[in-house]
Amino acid sequence: MKTLKLFKGKVCPFCQRVTITAMEKKVKLEELEIPLGDAMPQWYKELNPRETVPMLQVDGKTCVFESDLIAKYIDGISSPAPALVGSTTYQRYQVEFFLSQVGDLIRAYFTLLRDPFNAEKRKSVDDNTVYIEGIFSENQRTGPYFLDEVFSMADIMLIPFLACFKPVLSYYSGYDVFQKAPRIKKMYLAALQRPSVKETSPTPEEFIAAFKHKVPQSHPTWSLAPGYVLFSNRACPFADRARLACAVKSVKLPTFEIDLMNRPSWYPWVNSQETVPSLLTPQGTYIYESQLIVHYIDGEFPKSGPALLPKDADEAYFVNFVESNVGHFVGAMFSLLRNPKNKDAKEELEWASGELEKLLAEQRLGAGPFFGGATMNAADIALLPMLVRMKACTPAMTDGYDLFARFKLLAANLEAGMKTTAGKETFLPLPEYLRAFQAKFRPSS
Repeated sequence: MKTLKLFKGKVCPFCQRVTITAMEKKVKLEELEIPLGDAMPQWYKELNPRETVPMLQVDGKTCVFESDLIAKYIDGISSPAPALVGSTTYQRYQVEFFLSQVGDLIRAYFTLLRDPFNAEKRKSVDDNTVYIEGIFSENQRTGPYFLDEVFSMADIMLIPFLACFKPVLSYYSGYDVFQKAPRIKKMYLAALQRPSVKETSPTPEEFIAAFKHKVPQSHPTWSLAPGYVLFSNRACPFADRARLACAVKSVKLPTFEIDLMNRPSWYPWVNSQETVPSLLTPQGTYIYESQLIVHYIDGEFPKSGPALLPKDADEAYFVNFVESNVGHFVGAMFSLLRNPKNKDAKEELEWASGELEKLLAEQRLGAGPFFGGATMNAADIALLPMLVRMKACTPAMTDGYDLFARFKLLAANLEAGMKTTAGKETFLPLPEYLRAFQAKFRPSS
């Protein structure tokens, strides 16, 4: 067997084409990582004037260039040869045709990354995805791979770019590479179970960090990447839940403020509902819905601060039950603030407040003003931002009605929560909330 030396980049989908092929054919490679860009060593530039990776050196002499050609070369010199380009003349045609077409999709990925919120370039990825998905559809019978049960060069040429751009375009563009490609997604998920793919794939975090330099610095969250990004709004009580959870747990998450009165044109690609909060993770995934984000933060940072959700099943049920009751409170509160003369809303609000008072009085998780006893937990985080808004809008938007005069335990919960360090970090002065709610619900006043 020939001596094969692969010069490759650390995080490079083109290079992964070669390493997948080598593992599938059980070909041993000596691998040498080459720094790219300005850090590329002079000796490598002299060896490879193209200054590209991957490059395969054969027996210390001959050099083979281009990822697809290197992969085919390895397939051709190993047994059985060739095995990855199809076993019949027609299969070989199918694979070769696919390879001749897939390049446009890959180029569209790179083009979108350089202008992440460009609608025209986004459409180009859509169109190319649909086209490649159509080729899969025409050639497949049962799947999951391009040649059904046979893993081939067609799959190998595409998989590394799915592994790369799935997190990268999600993180920087809010784009799902599989949205219009169910067959390609099925192929990719099947391929992830293969050691050749699993063991050669960088992590999503590595891809996102490595490809940041291709994203323009004008990108709204460029300075925050790679890592968490919390899309928030200081006036929004739902967004305050996520911020309060971070403060209680002493977790620092980079935050991007979204103007809810004039949302950025790109924000629907981050969150199709255009709501806050939204949490972008270092893996390029998005977490939506305020209380689910609270739970996610608690689970992702178990060693930071107090636990927001108990591990005990009975105690966790109690917290979840309180959260459910908070939902009734929130709906009634907003109805009352829209129309303080709405008797049904007032009755619903008082009922929900009474239920919450009963649960506070149980002191299920210990003595103190909070559902968590002496410290806030997820139930308190669900409720406190709403109590703060209710306090801010009383009596100006409640027609003189004072909820806290009747429900003393809620008043104590509010007072204690606002005095905590976390509360002070999270909440604005009450008049700011009043102005925001008057602008939202009483624009003519």
